[in-house]
Amino acid sequence: MRLLKFLTLVALFAFAVGVAHADDTRTQSGGGGGMSPVCGSNVFSSNAQGVINFDCAVTSQSSGGTGMLFSYTIEAPDSADFGALNCSSFLVTVDGWTETQSENPGGIDSCTFTAPKYVTPQVYLNIATVTGCLQWPPAPTCDPYLGGPTLSTFVNDGDCDFDDFVLGIPVGCDLIIDNFNVFNNPSSGISPFAANTNLGDSVNGISLPALPEPGTLSMILLGLASLPFVRRKLAR
Repeated sequence: MRLLKFLTLVALFAFAVGVAHADDTRTQSGGGGGMSPVCGSNVFSSNAQGVINFDCAVTSQSSGGTGMLFSYTIEAPDSADFGALNCSSFLVTVDGWTETQSENPGGIDSCTFTAPKYVTPQVYLNIATVTGCLQWPPAPTCDPYLGGPTLSTFVNDGDCDFDDFVLGIPVGCDLIIDNFNVFNNPSSGISPFAANTNLGDSVNGISLPALPEPGTLSMILLGLASLPFVRRKLAR
């Protein structure tokens, strides 16, 4: 019986302090010290328990990013995800994005999330519901989508939550990829991925990175770490 893995894809506030606190405990590629790597084409890895926890910053083209994010793909070796990669996201259930999966036995499995071109009445209703607007008085969290149905009339109020993701994820927001909570429970004895598995991601249709074998990255790093010693020896 194949074990299904679930990934929760969420965009969070991108305020500097919030990002710094979130990043301090994350496994990330190119980040560290409270800095998120730019969303693009990255390689990251699961931890010793097989759990992934990675984030990246949606960045403008002028700052080296891809601009507003309209699609996101995550990949994992089929051998390391126990035969199936099933993904889930609030972007799909609330904001009307589509999600497609590709399974390649013995190869690389992937999931792709794509933003819609048009905001449907159902999405307007979804956002009003989950943010607590459909009650009287409205909940303090009430934050309906007030913009138009297309990108030319899209409204981003800048707080990086449900109403800001209906047609894409704006520059300035952070994208977090995390294992679904049921698999984060150590007492369950279930690992969503093999330990120290290399995974990849990409945005806006750019090429996914080639995934190295699990031991390759550490070997490369070990080789790079030895270069100063080699240089010193040759200089004598």
